Amino acid sequence: MFQTLQRLFDLKHDLNDQGVIDAAIRAGLRVGGTNLWVLIFAMLIASVGLNVNSTAVIIGAMLISPLMRPILGIGYGAGISDYRLIRSAARSLAIFTALSMATSTLYFLASPLSEAQSELLARTTPTLWDVLIAFFGGCAGIIAQTRKEESTVIPGAAIATALMPPLCTAGYALATRHWEFLWGALYLFAINAFFIALATYVFVKLMGFPEHEQADPRLQRRAHAAIAVGVLAMAVPSAYLAYGFVQDQLFIASSKRVLHELEQQSGVIVLTRDVVPRARSMTVTLGGQPLTAAAEAALLTRLQGDGFLNATLTLRRVGQERIDLLALKEQLRNDLYANTERQLRDRSARLDTLTMAMAKQEEEKVRRQQLIDELLAQYPGIARVAIADGAAAARGEAAQSVLLISIDAVPRLSAEDLARIRAGLGVRMPHNRLELVQNGQETQSPAPKNPSRPPRN
Repeated sequence: MFQTLQRLFDLKHDLNDQGVIDAAIRAGLRVGGTNLWVLIFAMLIASVGLNVNSTAVIIGAMLISPLMRPILGIGYGAGISDYRLIRSAARSLAIFTALSMATSTLYFLASPLSEAQSELLARTTPTLWDVLIAFFGGCAGIIAQTRKEESTVIPGAAIATALMPPLCTAGYALATRHWEFLWGALYLFAINAFFIALATYVFVKLMGFPEHEQADPRLQRRAHAAIAVGVLAMAVPSAYLAYGFVQDQLFIASSKRVLHELEQQSGVIVLTRDVVPRARSMTVTLGGQPLTAAAEAALLTRLQGDGFLNATLTLRRVGQERIDLLALKEQLRNDLYANTERQLRDRSARLDTLTMAMAKQEEEKVRRQQLIDELLAQYPGIARVAIADGAAAARGEAAQSVLLISIDAVPRLSAEDLARIRAGLGVRMPHNRLELVQNGQETQSPAPKNPSRPPRN
């Protein structure tokens, strides 16, 4: 059992040559040329995405950003005790960071849109979950970097760890003088960078990379101490912020339950509500029948009974006491704005989903056209090829989706040619159930021993 698990989780069976890994990591540290231009354009794209509150645009910017490479270089250098490499990677990261913030600041200075959107505000309060995301993303990134075959893991890790949006947020803070956003954004970036490097260091050690020939044991001990101090310095404040975030969410949930009970009261109309999680306060403006003192006390007890002993509940009633009509109108306007913004955000998410689906359909159309061109070029006897989606089922079975490939050939293709085409289609489209038809008649081929795998050449 242990040997089976060891074989399943072994990271060395497809490990690339160390010289290739080393060269690839060092190449990512290059400052200038392509890396700088790509970084500038990626920062501009991310800034636009944050400015217009588009998640899809932000993700696109993170896919092309080279920011993760010097961070992997720092962790890799620490893992093999190559302190010259660490200095070089740190220098590259500092230049990339400064250029990123400068690009974002210039964009937001020029942009006519100065309102802080939700995507931007989300990068101003880091928590313990950001620590976990950065560490796990760094683990995935260094594993992918050391494989023989190219992988989509590194772009995915770059999206998950979100290095660029915090720098864009810092640029926004500098451009608009929102200093309260600046430190939170920079702290989030520091968390991401540190724990990506830490994850890289851990896995370089686990995969047994040899130490650099000039490794100094005294410097190694200092590095280990610095890593331990860094973990505490980054994790402890984020854990405190995470605790506060959780408490705020619990208070919001508790206030929603109290509000639901208010709405169930006979003859009571809830006009506005204002919940301030940090202050643990809830203010509700009511219309209709007044609540009894016992009912008000029960609601307050319910709010405080969820662990918020200092929570306050203020119930204001129209007609019973003087209400600030301007404040009431402002609250109604804010509620309407929040509902409209939520609807627009939902529509934007659906539009992004539809756009991605259309892009996939276009990609599939191009892939099928390439397949048709290849078949026509390889087999001169084929006069026509058609590819369509369909469904097939035997008697008594549920219908299953199939990909129908129809071939008209004169003279008819031989069984060997059909078998070769079927095998090639299985390799090109391993996740599709295929039906091959020649001149209107379905072709038959022996069922593979393991139908879940495509046939091997």
